Amino acid sequence: MTVHPRRGSPAPLLFALLVATPPSARAQYVVRSPDGKVAISVRHDRDGPTFTVTSGKTVLIDRGRLGIATNRGDLGPALRFVRLSRAEVNETYRLPVGKRSTYVNHANELELAFRTGDAELHVVLRAYDDGIAFRYLLPGTGDVEISNEHTTFPLAGTNVTYWGQAHPNNYGYETPLGPIDADRISMPVLAQLVDRGHFVLVAQAASYGTYVIPNFKRTANTLAVSFPIDQKGPVRTTLPFASPWRFMMISRGSVGKIVESVMLENLNPPTEPALRDASWIRPGRASWDFIAGDGKKLGTWIDFDVEMGWEWHVTDAGWQNRTPDMAATTAYAKARNVAIMAWGKVANRDFLYKHDRADAWMAELARLGIRGAKIDFFDQQDSTATATDDYEDTQVRLQLRDFLSETAAKYHLMVEYHGAAIPSGERRRWPNLASAEAVYGLERRVQNIQHDLTIPYVRNVMGPVSYTPFHLQRSIGSLAYQLGQCVIYEAGIQIFAERYDRILAFSGVDFLKAVPSTWDDIRFVDGVPSSHAILARRKGDAWFVGGITRDARTASVPLSFLTEGTTYEAEIYRDGADKITLVIDRQRVKRGDVLTVPMLAAGGFAARVHPAAP
Repeated sequence: MTVHPRRGSPAPLLFALLVATPPSARAQYVVRSPDGKVAISVRHDRDGPTFTVTSGKTVLIDRGRLGIATNRGDLGPALRFVRLSRAEVNETYRLPVGKRSTYVNHANELELAFRTGDAELHVVLRAYDDGIAFRYLLPGTGDVEISNEHTTFPLAGTNVTYWGQAHPNNYGYETPLGPIDADRISMPVLAQLVDRGHFVLVAQAASYGTYVIPNFKRTANTLAVSFPIDQKGPVRTTLPFASPWRFMMISRGSVGKIVESVMLENLNPPTEPALRDASWIRPGRASWDFIAGDGKKLGTWIDFDVEMGWEWHVTDAGWQNRTPDMAATTAYAKARNVAIMAWGKVANRDFLYKHDRADAWMAELARLGIRGAKIDFFDQQDSTATATDDYEDTQVRLQLRDFLSETAAKYHLMVEYHGAAIPSGERRRWPNLASAEAVYGLERRVQNIQHDLTIPYVRNVMGPVSYTPFHLQRSIGSLAYQLGQCVIYEAGIQIFAERYDRILAFSGVDFLKAVPSTWDDIRFVDGVPSSHAILARRKGDAWFVGGITRDARTASVPLSFLTEGTTYEAEIYRDGADKITLVIDRQRVKRGDVLTVPMLAAGGFAARVHPAAP
């Protein structure tokens, strides 16, 4: 039989089998990944349901708790098993943004129904080849309040190393990432289970206005889901209710499968019908007048974009006063195939937190010919201009983000969110969501190299990151390091921080002209969180390779991803004698060759590998 998607379900479910199973005091229910290597099992005993996660024969989670507390009942320890159903998720879809152009969503699914009194809780579990996920469903009608979760992730083993961001959650207000040892941790958290030989990344996917973005309370190596501290009161929603997904990506040995994973997009709802095959959705590269200045010279910026082959210019705060005739400016840009994105503010000194005013503002942007909205300061409350700890993660702010994404789509606007919550795959539903800040980027003169070297493994796994790379004076890294960041950090609209004349005079300008912002494929080559990262990304028949490192090392890049029988030309931009010297090498390569590139401390490299001319 065919099971149609539930409300909020992200994929068609095929081959479902409903099984009526009698309650058992210590029954165990298991779902395995398509390749059979990853499993999540649920045991139901006198203390309520718990789950265990294994990779092969290795236990990664040992009896984590399940359940939520509502005003209709505490759906946890007192639950009794009622029934189960099974299904297979198997679909392929395309997106105009992201680390891949084609996404494969293949998992096995198990749904367990529990009851206590008159209240029922369903737990939907999925096993993927690269991890597991589960969510809570509340059937019925009417309103419901959710005050807490019972969910815990007890990480197995005794030797565990963590990377991420300590709580209070400052993804919106931006603080550095890196190794952490704290009792409160923001989502996501990357953990290396050293004695189990695995990396795992634990967080939430599909974060919308029906819920919040929680954080973790850590006791020893157990991560307990906890509501954000600025969430005033319970989550208020309606039945039937589907929670966001709790997920754990799994990578044996290296961290590579986590970096390559598209689980977040797969756990989100399908693209809104009005946005499927929408020709106006336009990813690309962008110049930016905030750090560089010269915001009054939009014509100069547009001409620069034309010379670079870039698709966007982002004009920041104060653009209304600097550019009184914006309609004429956007017409000039449109004639040259350049689009304009304009800044707006959520907090109390502006109006975007009021839905009717936000709608009118976006309508005005569209009337002026502006094609993108950069919306800032989700992390500030309506009544104060002082940023709080994690206000962007509250239900009211996620509801606002939903409204703005939907309204932007109505007016054919791309959006980028600043001072905002971390993304979690929402660009599948709204592919006009080009990027989000939620990172300590070059706007803040990054001087923490461990932070830069944690982003590919933690922040960028969650979705597009607006780090705004490349500025000759603001980065701690070498020139080649900064070019490597342009490959390693992924965003649907990649915004470059440096001024137009300095970019044009830069010896590596040809690489900045060539590097894309969207990709067809990704390969993890080498890396360790907070130490170094080397990634390869494909666009069409060309591969771009980026490397960044904390300590001096020699990168070794096996070119096994190249097409057999094709000769390629590799343009390599690498460190010279010091950080401000860039060396450009060119060589012919083929599948099976190995690129060997020396990197300085705080150095790196970038390479463009494309089919050679006959």
